Amino acid sequence: MKTPLNAETLKHHFTYSWWKYVLALVAGIFLVNFLFTVTKPRIPEEKRVDFYIYGLASEESVNAYMEHIRTSEMPDMESMTCSILYVDETYGAMQLMTYVAAQEGDLYLLPRDEFLSYSASEAFLPLEDDEELMAIFNEAGIDLRRGWRTLSGSDETHLYGIPLDVLPGIYSLCYTENGYLAVLGAGGNDENTLKFLRILCKEMITAPEVPEEPAETDLSRIAP
Repeated sequence: MKTPLNAETLKHHFTYSWWKYVLALVAGIFLVNFLFTVTKPRIPEEKRVDFYIYGLASEESVNAYMEHIRTSEMPDMESMTCSILYVDETYGAMQLMTYVAAQEGDLYLLPRDEFLSYSASEAFLPLEDDEELMAIFNEAGIDLRRGWRTLSGSDETHLYGIPLDVLPGIYSLCYTENGYLAVLGAGGNDENTLKFLRILCKEMITAPEVPEEPAETDLSRIAP
């Protein structure tokens, strides 16, 4: 004999079986999220430039700048965006380490201590062989010696980073105290990342001009 369907039986059913519906809901959400992740179009590494900033920045402003560069000078790229990392000694450092270890991102802005640590382990791409990039700083008479680092257990040295303070114009976009710009060695898009870095350095090597305040008018010299 079938159990009659009424308020009492429904109450009894939900009292002891509610967890089955919760489990089904969670499983459904997981399945939808999994399908979305799997079927979501993925932009090839060579068609994107990701700028990871371990410092202070307006994500909206940096993304607007990168989109301008993409449309005006790098139209072959499908995506050029930034990601702002947490700035703290615990979660932020772990987040940075995770991204570098997973070989995510292309261009990094990070503080001096982190730059020294990762460059010593060859995490970053040597920059001294990029003649166009070097010419930008040579013509401006800028010394990049602070960006040269020696590999751990070796006498081999390379230019692994651009000190942020030689690019005063960049402070309108982002800032990290004693910061360095560095290209991840395993980012998968060295050519386009270096191109973006050259454009960024060329544009930011000089501070933006501050408009002069108009001189006060001497009213006594104006005829009535």
